[in-house]
Amino acid sequence: MIVVPLGVASATPTALRHLPAVALWREGSVFLFDCGENAQMRMLQAGIKRSKIECIFISHFDVDHYSGLIGLLSTLQLQRREKPLRIAGPAGIQEYVEWNLKFSGVELGFEIIFIEVEEGTDEARVIDEDDYYVEARALKHRRYCLGYRFQEKDRPGKVNAELAAEMGVTEDQHFKDLKSGKDVTLSDGTVVKSSDIVGHPRPGDSFAYVTDTEYCPNAVKLALNTNILYHEATFSDTLADKASETGHSSAKDAARVATEAQTKLLVIGHFSARYTNAHVLLKEAREGFYPAWLANELRPIFTDPTHERGIVKAKVELRDLSKESDRKDNYRSDYHSGGKRNFRPRRSSGGYRSNNRGRSRGGYQNRHRSSDRNRDENRWNNDSSNRSRSSYRDHDRF
Repeated sequence: MIVVPLGVASATPTALRHLPAVALWREGSVFLFDCGENAQMRMLQAGIKRSKIECIFISHFDVDHYSGLIGLLSTLQLQRREKPLRIAGPAGIQEYVEWNLKFSGVELGFEIIFIEVEEGTDEARVIDEDDYYVEARALKHRRYCLGYRFQEKDRPGKVNAELAAEMGVTEDQHFKDLKSGKDVTLSDGTVVKSSDIVGHPRPGDSFAYVTDTEYCPNAVKLALNTNILYHEATFSDTLADKASETGHSSAKDAARVATEAQTKLLVIGHFSARYTNAHVLLKEAREGFYPAWLANELRPIFTDPTHERGIVKAKVELRDLSKESDRKDNYRSDYHSGGKRNFRPRRSSGGYRSNNRGRSRGGYQNRHRSSDRNRDENRWNNDSSNRSRSSYRDHDRF
């Protein structure tokens, strides 16, 4: 299971943050939680195939959470999708999609299966497959809002092949029956119990998506014992009144939910544009819960990095050129490329151009310029405070 934040902004995008959307990759299928403006482009940039989307889960009808939906559906039509697509969300999502498609004159070549949750519903299982299910619960926002939990069902334990062979089990069907929990009778009448051959069931991975809510018990229920909890942290606790007024959470609230739910990893997102440095929010979250990470757009989060690393690879990288670290990087790349990029060479003084003395002075100046540059580079390399920090540094998994 791989979680990829596609947009971590709240309400309005910024130069480096896009509107809310989170992709969940599982065994080749993609599940999209919210679909903010530009979500389909972010999927493309993240290296996630849009054709692999199995279901889209819309949390509520604040525009920033569903403004990219119609464009994505149009793209899937242009890609000649044939497989049905499921869209889950509060009641009204079907009317919204069908009206927009009719208004735009888009005729889809694939079926949309709508799963609507009526307003006032506290809990509903919106998807239920053989190996996973998705649960929706009402959150505490200014309008009806749903949080989601993606839960893999427990997987069968491992079969002790050596013991099975000793007991005379040889047929493939017998192994399948034992693994599914059934006892089998061999040709000589010997009964082999599944509990003697098969180990304990292995718990499935889980992911909770909780956004646009104040602290509430349902948030804790969705996140209970999850592998990954993605929780909004729109404000810091210094703006707790603002968070309550708008129906949002602070980073401290997110940490409280993670602590009570005993999740394995907290990932915070949905940041207000007022926080140009989200590490302020990360610090607050980590004071209440650890491990806590920032949701970095296009940066995959793995539940099993040993087997999942490399499956999803971002095709672009966002860089904030206003930061000192990136200006240093540009300076270093220009220097190593010969100074040809945005570089205007200094003119030599006229009195030293055509004699040996001038050449000697020019060599002296160049040597000192090189030593100055080397000194600046060494200072930059050794000064860790100037480097761009990552909330994922030194963490391969949670």
